[in-house]
Amino acid sequence: MQMSTEVELTNFSQAEGFHGRENAERNGETSSIQEVERDHPSETAINTLVDLSLPPVDTGRQAWLFCICCCMCEMLIWGWNNSYGVFQDYYTSHPPFNNASPATISAIGTTNLGIQYMEAVLVIAYLPRTVAQRYPEYVKNSMWIGLGICVAALFASSFATQVWHLILLQGVIFGISAGVVYAPVLIWISDWFVLRRGLAAGLIFGGAGIGGFAFPLVMGYLLKGVGFRWTLRIWALALGVTCGLAILGINPRVTIRKSSMPFQREPWLPRDLSHFKNPLLYCMLAISVLQALSYFPVSILISTYTSSLSSATLSSTVVLAIFNVSSSLSYLLFGRISDSYPYPYIIFASGLGSALAAFFVWGFASSLTLVFAFAAIFGGFSGGIAAIWPAAGTDIGGSRDRITSLAIGCFASFKGIGATIGPIIATLLHNTQSDAKTVYGGFGFRKVEIFVGSMAVATSLGAVFLNYHSTSKKKVT
Repeated sequence: MQMSTEVELTNFSQAEGFHGRENAERNGETSSIQEVERDHPSETAINTLVDLSLPPVDTGRQAWLFCICCCMCEMLIWGWNNSYGVFQDYYTSHPPFNNASPATISAIGTTNLGIQYMEAVLVIAYLPRTVAQRYPEYVKNSMWIGLGICVAALFASSFATQVWHLILLQGVIFGISAGVVYAPVLIWISDWFVLRRGLAAGLIFGGAGIGGFAFPLVMGYLLKGVGFRWTLRIWALALGVTCGLAILGINPRVTIRKSSMPFQREPWLPRDLSHFKNPLLYCMLAISVLQALSYFPVSILISTYTSSLSSATLSSTVVLAIFNVSSSLSYLLFGRISDSYPYPYIIFASGLGSALAAFFVWGFASSLTLVFAFAAIFGGFSGGIAAIWPAAGTDIGGSRDRITSLAIGCFASFKGIGATIGPIIATLLHNTQSDAKTVYGGFGFRKVEIFVGSMAVATSLGAVFLNYHSTSKKKVT
């Protein structure tokens, strides 16, 4: 049976049309740009009118260099975040923090994650684009300053003696500064990619899974060999060097200078807020929270569960590495599919697969083989959901890149709410007094597994409502 795919990208039509003519003109196929849409041109299109010598979108060395460097930045910042489960397991079992409750220790990682996600509306989605047009020279400088603060926070946390020191340094300060470093990635991706935006997002966001695969193994080895203090110091140095190299290649496609702007500057606040009355936005915000409530308890507690099953330190690091690498692959897959298929379908499949894995694989996971299988399946279905954000944001914002970026920032912020409270709820549901290897929900994790699976089911139900309201013209016939 043959299946033909009809893809109608009306949300990209204006930006695509402009960039298509721009690239054609660069290749000598057209001689003017008079056919550019004037009614509602995208911001990228308007900015491109400043300089026709700009590099092409969706292709070319500079576009893919931007993509690779953003992937490195994602790997270093979010790969580190995704590796916190190893530290959670270490802190709860080694002095000087082992006397603190698991819920308090989990607040270190959840604070970091929550801040980076929730500051997205202010720092990632709004300020960089506005400031970039008014004070473009400060954007790159803010990335360097943010990186310096990240390194200093990690180094200072190596001297911590109480949990609140780690919450402040690894959680609050690192979270805020890392968000500033990462800020331009979500803003500038819409400048560099139009038709391949989903693929580019998948490649970039997949860096988190790559780092999440490698870093647990490396951090686990270092924690066992030199302890948490020197582990943090070594990582602070490595982060400063490697992320600094990545920042060199993260640049805007369109550089707007004060002296060359032929049009009025952007207002500090969007004048047209009609896009934010769109029910699609509220469906996506609810889905972002529900999916995070399902995903992040697993990312933080899966190492603890494995430690309960096996006393070998390597097992708890390997399971987190498997979980993160499967998430990385799902970023690539979901991003590529979202360029051609309706993104609500992807969300539905993600939630359903995650729920089945939580209920029927993790629930009965009485051996390392089943735990590893659960980590691979759940990470594969749930980890890459953020790769569909550009498609969903474009469905809301259309050709207005600023609205699209702001919508993506809203998704990230609400995911941050789930990332913050999800692990806390799961930790409270975990019965630490029970270490029995029961038939279902062993080691006191039964309520945690039911909670994770239920939130995944709710995510799929949200996708049904999302599909009803979606105005996307992508169709499969």
